[in-house]
Amino acid sequence: MARRKEIYTILAEVARRVTPTPAERRQVSGMAEELRKRVEELARERGVPAEVRVEGSVAKDTWLRGDADIDVFMLIPEHVERREIASTYMEIARESLRGYPQTERYAEHPYVEAQLTPTVKANIVPCYRVKPPRWKTATDRTPYHTEYVRKKLRSEKGKKEVRLLKRFMKGISVYGSDIKVGGFSGYLAELLIIHYGSFLNTLEASSQWRRGEFLDVEDYFGGRGEEARKLFDSPPLLAVDPVDRHRNVASALREECFHFFREASKRFLHQPSRRFFYPPSPKPLAARRLQEALARRGGYLLFLKLGAVKAVPDVLWGQLYKTEKALVRLLEDFDFQVLRSAVWSDEASNSVLVFELEEGSQGGTVKHLGPPVLAGEEENFLAKHLGGRNTVSGPYIEGGRWAVLVRRKYTDAKTMLRDKLADGGRSVGVASRLAETIREGFNLLASGEISRFYQQHRDFAAFLTRFLDGKPPWL
Repeated sequence: MARRKEIYTILAEVARRVTPTPAERRQVSGMAEELRKRVEELARERGVPAEVRVEGSVAKDTWLRGDADIDVFMLIPEHVERREIASTYMEIARESLRGYPQTERYAEHPYVEAQLTPTVKANIVPCYRVKPPRWKTATDRTPYHTEYVRKKLRSEKGKKEVRLLKRFMKGISVYGSDIKVGGFSGYLAELLIIHYGSFLNTLEASSQWRRGEFLDVEDYFGGRGEEARKLFDSPPLLAVDPVDRHRNVASALREECFHFFREASKRFLHQPSRRFFYPPSPKPLAARRLQEALARRGGYLLFLKLGAVKAVPDVLWGQLYKTEKALVRLLEDFDFQVLRSAVWSDEASNSVLVFELEEGSQGGTVKHLGPPVLAGEEENFLAKHLGGRNTVSGPYIEGGRWAVLVRRKYTDAKTMLRDKLADGGRSVGVASRLAETIREGFNLLASGEISRFYQQHRDFAAFLTRFLDGKPPWL
């Protein structure tokens, strides 16, 4: 009972903090309408057809105080060619946000994002005006999502529950379906509240989720989860889109974000704390403390530092994650045990891939086991190793199998990576845009060599401090 009372106290406080004030609502609504009219006017001046509407969380009134995203959509007739979106309509988007720092994003086709004020961001997004299910792009569903949520979440209580869930997801770093985060979209958070009825109900249900959890808000599949799962590739969470039964709203959700949300939900219900909603900002270690921390932990940290990559942020993060996986495989192929890895980027001039290894160097000789003696499959093994240039001892028989001791090609992880990346690394799985950057130059830094970059880039310092600590702040 005491715990329940503490939970309600925390939720009441958080609800007050996340609900926009009347003045803020007027400001955001005014900015949204002004931007909508600006886009509409530019489209009319250029003589291109477009129905311009405000969509997303501002239109649904589920946005968080101090964190508004104004999504202005240009709904375009089906006959317009894709190349027109990338040219004329993108020109309108850029012009409508002239004077603000802009970033080009990508969701099947490009769109423009800009920061209007420290607390208000705007997105100008082209999409096709189509009838379900004749989607031409992923963004075509958004107007239907807005209509659905507005119909289902009419009460202020329902919107408050959504805000609590979004703030919780932000606090535990699983909010956002972009490639960088791989978490829960705002629309998915809204569907969870519609499905379960409240924030606490959602946490209680999600704390019991199993991998492959099935949510069907509109009951399109009549509870036949197995039938629905056959349509999708084994996702950790399957949430059927109410406006398109053939789409999984949680398709972008990464495995680790699914499990983080599940565990954080369970922990909050048992040990409620404001930290789940508002975690303390990480305080980067002082440079001297960093070196002490690196020395104490043992192991070996290797940093691949890259310069600017010619890619919009969403593409950049996809390339970074793909390359991270490829280089982990490469390191382990050469017997360097990778304990952990991670990626950081400022999305402009610097990106860093971090690999924590059990050891950075290893002995010069390794044992390779061949086929069982009785299998009669030893000819290739013997032909390769008998008198081979790298053979140190053998082949010999041990425990019923052929075996040989061979000289390692690489005893040092840093040297191996430098050699494999000398041509850009495409042959070892480095993503194409990163390979271009690597060919222009890269730095491989060991633990003690990262200090200068660490001191020059506070965001990286905060990232590395979190990486070294390891545990989430809510745990």
